[in-house]
Amino acid sequence: MSKLYVPDGAWLVCSNGMKKQQIKVTSQSTVTIAGGYLKATIDDRPGGNFMCGKMMLIGAIAGAVLGLALVAGSVLTGGALAVAAVAAAGAAVGAGVSMIPSICGMLLKKWTPYDTNVLTVGRHPLLENSQIPCMLGGNVMILYSEKAADEFTDLTIGKTAINVVGVIALSYVLYPALAAIGSTAVTAKATVATFGWGAGANYLGGVGLTTGIAYGIGYGVDQGKGWVYSQIPTGDGTTLKTYVDGFESDPEKLIENQKLANGDGDKAIYEHTNDVGGANGPGRETIGDRTSQYSMTERSTSVRLDDIEEHGPTTYNESGRVQGAIEGRNPTNTQGTNVIDQDYGGRYQEVERTSTTTNSQYSPLTRSDIPSTMGNAVKNTYLDQKGLPTFSKDGPKGGGIVMGLLQDAYKGVTNFILKGQSEDLIEALQKEEAAARAKITVLAGKD
Repeated sequence: MSKLYVPDGAWLVCSNGMKKQQIKVTSQSTVTIAGGYLKATIDDRPGGNFMCGKMMLIGAIAGAVLGLALVAGSVLTGGALAVAAVAAAGAAVGAGVSMIPSICGMLLKKWTPYDTNVLTVGRHPLLENSQIPCMLGGNVMILYSEKAADEFTDLTIGKTAINVVGVIALSYVLYPALAAIGSTAVTAKATVATFGWGAGANYLGGVGLTTGIAYGIGYGVDQGKGWVYSQIPTGDGTTLKTYVDGFESDPEKLIENQKLANGDGDKAIYEHTNDVGGANGPGRETIGDRTSQYSMTERSTSVRLDDIEEHGPTTYNESGRVQGAIEGRNPTNTQGTNVIDQDYGGRYQEVERTSTTTNSQYSPLTRSDIPSTMGNAVKNTYLDQKGLPTFSKDGPKGGGIVMGLLQDAYKGVTNFILKGQSEDLIEALQKEEAAARAKITVLAGKD
């Protein structure tokens, strides 16, 4: 199938870019096509930056991670609000980096494919499907219509804004769940360090049990919501569920297929995290504190008269010891000697000796504990899901069903916006882009 050559000034867009550019032909100055425009070759490059939206998104994600680390390390106060603020600052830094002159040029690789059968002034010419991969994962593509390039970048701007706002908002929304997961990890690490891998595995097994129950309940809630959404028409031949699930909004795929496809409805990672019951799901909230302290005292007495010493019976006393518990690795032992009675000359002496060992212990979850643990998981998941959420600097608490509905509403509204922008791009490809391509000389030959 024949391919089109590329004239000077053809429009370039990046699958992650929020700004269009034009190709500048500097590799040669004699061969022209398409009514006098210089013919582009593999040595020609974009005329400027594409303002990479992925840099903004990466900056927001990095900011959220940094904010979590700073808050967890008590370097930064403010909880969830501080994390969201650092995420927003990260997005701003990413935007600033994307506007550094020639930053895109430093990240772009080489054109591929190109016409291998022809040389134009000693260089291979570009084809309509030539692309430049970017080190950040995007692709620079060629369009012949400014209208199509504008619609392409509008869609990318929309996706970037939605994604960045989503990261900032979700760094606040997910803070309680992430904090709970973090505290669970810290508890597991401390359990292993104090009691050994057996106790740590037992604790993590309990976490898995309770988290699985909470996730199962969340999955059931999602299925129920999905059925309700599928019964609500939107007036355009689809249902609310279609908008919550989303549409294909990757501009690169839209150029390839030129048709709008429904999304698969797969949940994002943050939604799976929300399913485990927020701060009330895993860890000590459900399993309870399985550690405690115990002591064991050994006591003996002796009587001495001159050089004759007689020892009495030794007694043992345990306090707080749990049968079957795993002992800690670092017991503490204290010893003492107390003279009960003696005569003034020291010939007679009655002495009491004590040795006290104190230690921590971990009470493993047993089969008999499983029903109560499962009951606590259901109870805490219910408490996390019911009612209205409360909001503070530490993020939302409770109201999991309402929070899920708000997330679905956000997805529905943003997918509605992206659907319109996707349809605009498809229309421009089928009209203005097709008309612009018709004006270009066709290359006959090998694909």
